[in-house]
Amino acid sequence: MTQHRTPLVEMRNISISFGGIHAVDNASVDLYPGEVVALLGHNGAGKSTLIKVLSGAYKRDSGEILINGEPVQISNPRDAKAYGIETIYQTLAVADNVDAAANLYLGRELRTPGARWTMSLWRPRRAKSWAVSTPTSAVSRSQ
Repeated sequence: MTQHRTPLVEMRNISISFGGIHAVDNASVDLYPGEVVALLGHNGAGKSTLIKVLSGAYKRDSGEILINGEPVQISNPRDAKAYGIETIYQTLAVADNVDAAANLYLGRELRTPGARWTMSLWRPRRAKSWAVSTPTSAVSRSQ
């Protein structure tokens, strides 16, 4: 007997164009719970664009996204977050005065109760890796 598993995330026939450039053309992918997946392709192949569609940064021209088998509408990053989708973009726009972990939490820092705004430099307890606790200015962009 074959066991049927429902993908956690399904992207079906996703297409998006910018003017006359077809950045993603009819792409489909299934993501299952517990999987570690790599999205590979040449520069300009549409990898980042596909992820930006899933994360709500870009609106797809066609296709559908399903979460746990149910069609969903992801129109912005807040919608994606409601479905548990978070994205760390490949960019040089990092705060190079704080470590990698603090960069992951930019915009979601812990705030002091009652304070209007407090920048908290979040640090993991007893970081084991030098890369996590080292300011990003000391780490090359490819690391």
